[in-house]
Amino acid sequence: MEFIPRFIPENNESEKIWLLFSEKERYMAVDTEGSPFLKEIPGIKADFSLYLGLLAGQDCTCLSFEEQVPLPAGMEWVSFRDGYRALYPLDQYPVSRGKQLQEWRRTHRFCGSCGTATELSETEHVQKCPSCGDHWYPRMAPAVIIRITKGEKILLAHNANFPEGLYSHIAGFVDPGETLEQAIHREVFEEVGLRVQNISYFASQSWPMPHSLMLAFTAEALDESEPVPDGQEILDARWFSPDALPEIPGPGSIAGRMLVDFLSEAESRPDHG
Repeated sequence: MEFIPRFIPENNESEKIWLLFSEKERYMAVDTEGSPFLKEIPGIKADFSLYLGLLAGQDCTCLSFEEQVPLPAGMEWVSFRDGYRALYPLDQYPVSRGKQLQEWRRTHRFCGSCGTATELSETEHVQKCPSCGDHWYPRMAPAVIIRITKGEKILLAHNANFPEGLYSHIAGFVDPGETLEQAIHREVFEEVGLRVQNISYFASQSWPMPHSLMLAFTAEALDESEPVPDGQEILDARWFSPDALPEIPGPGSIAGRMLVDFLSEAESRPDHG
């Protein structure tokens, strides 16, 4: 569905669309088809309410509850991470926007400089301090994720925070002062002891866990070295052939889409099969 971000509602007579989050946005409400775009809302006042814009021509508002309040029939609370991954990329846009803006409002209710309660601007997304005048805009944490190959093989790693058996790409946040390329070289060397070359941009994905932007790249190993996991963040890392991959992320994440692309490239090679 087409989403057009707006700050002020249209105030039209059409049906409204609602997004519902709970428990500091770790859960979201979905209907029987798994869609988070709801036509009904609980008869309970939300802790935070925020207008997002037009979704398929209808006003879309995000409501945030501290607890999982009772929902109307045909709705349920699901893990935000699981529900978000299940959405098509275009449908992720308003959900990610709502999640990040609600998180920003929840964590910036007071001025970080003087401690005074902040006030939401009426014309833009900024929390203003009426005492010292500081402005607090929504923050975003850029992170890089890198698909590393060596010939026809791909490097996949098991992160300490992953479920048992799941492997994915090397990834990490960009440090202050770094370029994206510097972050790539640092993260890869820190986590698996490898050097890379021929870095190329792949795509990006908003990742509201809680306010990241994933910037995906491809790269090639500089030499024939074997990966050496750091033993803290990365517990295992290996080179895998396209026909012998471990459990990998689904296509709802940029990591999964890079793997789909890798497999597609492998199948298109003249010597495949």
